[in-house]
Amino acid sequence: MRNPLSKIPFLFLLIPLIVGILLQYYFKIQYLSIVAFFAGIVTMFFSYFIPSQKQFSLRWLFGLGAIFAVVGVGSFTTTLKQQSLEFIFSGEDQVYKGIVTDTPQEKAKTIAYRVYLPIEDRLVVCYLQQDSLAGRLLPGDEFLFYGRIQPFQNMGNPDDFDYVRYMHNQGFVGSVYVASSSWEAVGKVSSLLKFKALRCRQSILEFYQSLGFNEAEYGILSALTIGYQDALTDDLKQGFRTTGTVHVLSVSGLHVGIIYLMISFLLGFIRRETKYYWLKPCLIIILLWIYAFITGLPPSVVRASAMLSILCISEIFGRNSFSLHALFIAAFLMLLVNPFLLFDIGFQLSFVSVLSILYLQPRASRIIKVENKCIRNVWQLFTLSLVAQLATFPICLYYFGTFPTYFFITNLVIVPLVSLIMYAVGGIIVAWVFSLVLPDINFFFLPVKALQLLVHLMTSLIRFFENLPFALIQEVKISFTDLLLIFTLIIGLLIFFIYRKSKALIVGFFAVVLLLAIHIYSNLEVKEDRMIVYNRRQNTEIRLNLGHDNYTLDSVSLEKKYEYLDIHNKKILIVSSDIWKNKEANDKYEIDNLILIKDNNHSLYSLTQLFSIKNVVLDASLSSYTRQRLSKECQKLNIPCYDVTKSGAFSLIF
Repeated sequence: MRNPLSKIPFLFLLIPLIVGILLQYYFKIQYLSIVAFFAGIVTMFFSYFIPSQKQFSLRWLFGLGAIFAVVGVGSFTTTLKQQSLEFIFSGEDQVYKGIVTDTPQEKAKTIAYRVYLPIEDRLVVCYLQQDSLAGRLLPGDEFLFYGRIQPFQNMGNPDDFDYVRYMHNQGFVGSVYVASSSWEAVGKVSSLLKFKALRCRQSILEFYQSLGFNEAEYGILSALTIGYQDALTDDLKQGFRTTGTVHVLSVSGLHVGIIYLMISFLLGFIRRETKYYWLKPCLIIILLWIYAFITGLPPSVVRASAMLSILCISEIFGRNSFSLHALFIAAFLMLLVNPFLLFDIGFQLSFVSVLSILYLQPRASRIIKVENKCIRNVWQLFTLSLVAQLATFPICLYYFGTFPTYFFITNLVIVPLVSLIMYAVGGIIVAWVFSLVLPDINFFFLPVKALQLLVHLMTSLIRFFENLPFALIQEVKISFTDLLLIFTLIIGLLIFFIYRKSKALIVGFFAVVLLLAIHIYSNLEVKEDRMIVYNRRQNTEIRLNLGHDNYTLDSVSLEKKYEYLDIHNKKILIVSSDIWKNKEANDKYEIDNLILIKDNNHSLYSLTQLFSIKNVVLDASLSSYTRQRLSKECQKLNIPCYDVTKSGAFSLIF
């Protein structure tokens, strides 16, 4: 049987590029990458001088050389990216010149700006103190600020999100807090294309606001059309997550695909038989990149636009079935420019879902032959949702530990609504064009009302499915080994059903057996009894893992003034109120670990009159000033002190 991958040879360049990126990212092989590259070049060069009688038997030499060369290229580009993120933190306040690179995000007490430092050629996050001027900076605005850039820090809790690695992969080197009196706008705007695109997106957001939408309508419209999610409320975002439709909020391949279909429909009068047919794909490419521009050129839209552009180019030259080529070529070029995209969750999810849709959806839709056109469209939409979720749910489990139970139903109704909303936005654009010609006539009434109706219907459906029982399966986060085994099972089953390869079914069976064996062993394994005091910002969370029993103590369960625990001869006292002030004891009670929470009036001098304390743990619920004061008291009393906000979660193994 013919190799199914023979139609997509570009995949064999993408794989070694990814291998080179991973080797450099995790093992730092920058010097070996040079060796690999030149070894590959020499091998390819040598393959041209093989005697003709041996050329067939040694035909693999050129391919081997190409693999080594591309591995070297992948490692080298990753090295350059890593070097671009090196930064020397001075530890002192300095004056910096910055350029705003994105729309600001409003926090509780600050406004967060992603800022490019042109002199240092680095990206940082600036937290400007909120005042009347802090929110006026727009993408591309240049400003001067005075502050101390610091490296990012994780909370230090086990199994927490690795924020430091995430920001590193996003290209940022650190963050800085800037007081309201420590910055000023220069009055200049950068002329770079990226910033012009973001300002164009800002103008569209202001245009949406002028149409009189309410908060929910404006938030959904901004997210669906140009990928701006900051206007969405947290409960609405959670509703999309619970129903498995959160992907529609990020402008990606789905939205670009809808735009592609809209443009193709509008240009349908250009027939394939005419000699001017080449104009259609050229116009599609131009309009797609205009859409990418007004969305701010996010990576997901650039990726989808690049893929569809390659598809249009192939159509110009009469090449059919080029979609998989386009996907792999787009991925190769994007990883070549920015290797760290490989570690971006959005890139992983969109690439895997599009790959699944392109390769599996046509096969899945042919399982049942449907004659009725309407029913056939519903069936194709169902299979599209099914194959996309089949490909992405292991990644979602790995990163988020959640699985939306009704995803296949919600996507059947939400994805068509997204298409209708995009068409309604197209109607608003047409109304805007007519309003330029006839400003006295309100052309916006019908498309705006239609859009409001569609958004109301969408939010109602989201709420309905969100409130169904077992709508979201949570806390099923899997390990990387589990992820690989689940993908092995899925790929094995697909190869068996599509190509009838019994060996693939056996591989899938062994993947299941190994997966079950790992989890059975993990459950039977005797785990160490331990206590963990988590670093939860301004909150208390203490977990006790004793055998197969797990307990969580938080601010609610610790309403008593103190909690005493004696576990395996380890004496632990959790104190939440200063109740022993000015009290003494002749015989001091020995405490192995004193955990101070909540009350900012705690005094070690008072507590040491009653207890002989071996170690003090300062919880994150205490104020910064209190933690500093108690740390100094411990130092004077010669008692070891552990501050979870500085050192991460405190773990005690019994």
